[in-house]
Amino acid sequence: MKQGLSWVLVGLIGVTGCQDLPWERAYTQQNKLPDRWQTYRNPRFGFEFLYPEGWIDSIPPENQDGIAFNDPRNTGFEIRSWAKLKRSSQSTQPKPTPNFTTEQGIPGRLDVKVEAQSSVIMLTIDHKDVVYQWRGVAPSNQFGNYYRFFSFIASRYRVPQ
Repeated sequence: MKQGLSWVLVGLIGVTGCQDLPWERAYTQQNKLPDRWQTYRNPRFGFEFLYPEGWIDSIPPENQDGIAFNDPRNTGFEIRSWAKLKRSSQSTQPKPTPNFTTEQGIPGRLDVKVEAQSSVIMLTIDHKDVVYQWRGVAPSNQFGNYYRFFSFIASRYRVPQ
C-alpha cells in the first residue's frame, strides 16, 4: 500500500503542477539552458549531468565512481550520480524495464519514492557493461516544487556511446 500511495502522490504532483521556479522561467523564456548551470563530467565512467551553479560538490570517492552536489541554501536538497561496472553475474540478470528516455536517446528506469521526511527521484541506466545511477533528493514537503527540476536534470543525463 505504501508504494501505491507514493505513485498516487507522484501522479497528483504531475497533474496539479508545481509552482514556477526561477530556473524554469529562464529556460522557458530563452528556450535554452540558463547560464547558471554547470556540467559535471565523471573522469572514470564518462557520464555527465547538469547541476545548478553555486551548488557545493562533495569530495569524490577515491575510485572516482561518482559525486554529490548540495544546495548551500537548503541542505536537504541533493543531486548525486555514480556508476559501476557490471559483474559477470549481473550480466545474466534482466535489465530493469525502461520507462524513461533521456534526450540522448538512452532508455532508463525513472522511479520516485515519496516518504515522510524526504523523497527521491532515481534514474537507472543499464548501458553496455556499466550501470549508471542519478538521484535527486528533497524534503517531502517541498518535493512537489522540485519534481520538474529533477526531471529536467534526469532528461539531460548523458552516458558515453
